[in-house]
Amino acid sequence: MSANIKAMKKNKNRQLSDRESAVLNAIIYEYIVTGKPVGSRSFVQKYSFSLSPATMRNIMFDLEKLDYLMQPHTSSGRVPTDRGYRYYVDSLLSSYDFNAEHDIDEKVFTRELQLEKIFDSVAKMLSSVSNYAGIMLSPKPDCTVLKVIELIQLESDEVLMIAITRTGMILNKKVNLSERVTQDDLFHSSRFLTAELGGYSVEEIKEKIFLKLRAENPSTMKHDVALDIAQLALHESNEPTISIEGIENLLRIPEMVETDRLKSLLSIIEEKNILKGLLENHLENEGVRILIGDEIGMVAVHELVAIVPREVIDLLGHCISPWSGKSLYST
Repeated sequence: MSANIKAMKKNKNRQLSDRESAVLNAIIYEYIVTGKPVGSRSFVQKYSFSLSPATMRNIMFDLEKLDYLMQPHTSSGRVPTDRGYRYYVDSLLSSYDFNAEHDIDEKVFTRELQLEKIFDSVAKMLSSVSNYAGIMLSPKPDCTVLKVIELIQLESDEVLMIAITRTGMILNKKVNLSERVTQDDLFHSSRFLTAELGGYSVEEIKEKIFLKLRAENPSTMKHDVALDIAQLALHESNEPTISIEGIENLLRIPEMVETDRLKSLLSIIEEKNILKGLLENHLENEGVRILIGDEIGMVAVHELVAIVPREVIDLLGHCISPWSGKSLYST
């Protein structure tokens, strides 16, 4: 029994012949286009393999034993498994040009000043390039470096702190004070905070800069109030946000004719925390990442295919530091 199991595993891991590889890739392409299980007779008639339906059935049977294809029902055609999709994607990646300049419109980086709008624009471009949904995860504010801080009086005891980062992201927070301040006081406080906190990341400021300033600078009422306002405003970190564009493209996917599958996918998109968790799990990975089925590691998105394109990471690299922008196409 042990020998038989070893033989089965060895056979399952063998390399595909050129003919098997060509047939498998064609079957997967046909299934992606039509969303319907692929039968041997119709497949032979459509693709020029010069094989009889019987020979094609044997090849399909072998690919099924190797776990590249499966039959949803006994009498149906074949559909790809996760392993089949992985083989197909790896075949595409071996010949794909990741430096195609037409994929991403770099003008968006000069048109938009705010980082939030850049992410929305890139999500739209991803959707346009992929013809699926484009999804972008914004950077964590704690990683951004502050450039300018402005304090604006809303009420006598309420102040709005606006912080502009080097990447163009705008952070704002209302702070209630126990004492009254004037706009003139806030003007001087703004200059003080910009001079002392500018050039540091929010994380650095919260962990050590506040302590350093309070220890080194002579204690004055105005400076203490300024630091109190900034510390209260930056105390709670804003969570990264998700930008999603092109959801309507999902309705054109043949497989989405199944109502249950469509509902499941739309519920995943609506519950943005699922997608956010998926992206955050792969923030540290470099280059292109393609996750299929179980590789994603999340049961809720088992049928999702996620692609993190290298072009987007390269283009965003100059304006998002030290955080690297991540994106994905979803199907």
